[in-house]
Amino acid sequence: MPLSMHVKLLLLFFLTSGYLLVGCIQVGSTDSAIDRVREIGVIRIGVRNDNPPMSFFDVKGDWVGFDVDLAHALASEMGLDAKLIVVDGTTRISFIQDGEVDISIASMNHTRKRDQAIDFSITYLWDNQSFLVRSGTYIQIEELIEQTVAANAGSSAISSWQKYGEQRGAEQPDIVEFGDKLAALQALRDGAVEGYTEDNITLLSLAAGDPNLVLLPGGHNPVQFGIGVPQDDSRLRDQINLALQNLWLNGSYAEIYFRWFEGPDRIIDLPLGGQMEIWP
Repeated sequence: MPLSMHVKLLLLFFLTSGYLLVGCIQVGSTDSAIDRVREIGVIRIGVRNDNPPMSFFDVKGDWVGFDVDLAHALASEMGLDAKLIVVDGTTRISFIQDGEVDISIASMNHTRKRDQAIDFSITYLWDNQSFLVRSGTYIQIEELIEQTVAANAGSSAISSWQKYGEQRGAEQPDIVEFGDKLAALQALRDGAVEGYTEDNITLLSLAAGDPNLVLLPGGHNPVQFGIGVPQDDSRLRDQINLALQNLWLNGSYAEIYFRWFEGPDRIIDLPLGGQMEIWP
């Protein structure tokens, strides 16, 4: 056999082996957290406990709120039990990355920056971000551009407010970050900051019953809450999306929304701001 034929056969062998190896890698890449979740029948869900009316402890010490109810309804729709794990403004992402939770339903605005760290479900809630201020001090958010303001650590309101000021020719805003919402609220009451920016849902809840605090109209950052899921786990993400859509279609979502934002026991009034994406 000529030498050139030996070379051709060797090349063919290596090429065939390479294709087989690639095929094996692609098959392995289909592993998903959904397999383990379904095997044990439990899905671990990161939920905040400091963000009324989304998720908080009530006067009886019960963990309640819109996100809490949605977490249990979602797990039930998937035929699973929900194990709720406390997260906050920063750990709601890191716990997903570290595998300490399977998903996070934690009042999380879906942003491009966060999407670089984890993936998200379709939008399940719509809101905006404005400012809470002391009564009689300001009437529109533009007046706060040059002022010292408060924000929650890890909140998307921080980068949004920075961009809002930049677009209007202002220097970098003075933002004090707080790890505790009540501490931020007290700083506002004491005059240490001139405004407190966060999701309007949160601000309205914090200001409920306090005539000395008002929410400024409008906003600087439309909010689209999504459920956080592990990066590149499309099988789990699809199951979450389908379950969300089923909850919307069968009326469960509407019942939960009414309970927390429209019914007689609501903490705040929040008209539904969007329509869930439904796949045919």
